Amino acid sequence: MGEDKAPLPIGFAVFSVHLTTIPITGTGINPARSLGAAIAFNRDHAWDDHWIFWVGPFIGAALAALYHQIVVRALPFTSRA
Repeated sequence: MGEDKAPLPIGFAVFSVHLTTIPITGTGINPARSLGAAIAFNRDHAWDDHWIFWVGPFIGAALAALYHQIVVRALPFTSRA
């Protein structure tokens, strides 16, 4: 069995996002943390960009489902028997 190599690219992606967006937005890439802060702060501008945490995953899921239906299911199924 090979070792799992996912943590390193994920860590670099999170690091890159933080590095580039902390000066601009304060970097709220965790929806649960951002929701808690927006509720606690409860000012109008706290909610201005919060919609992306709710709309983004739904758009991503819809695109993934569309890709699966059009591309993945169109590929011929081959058995390794």
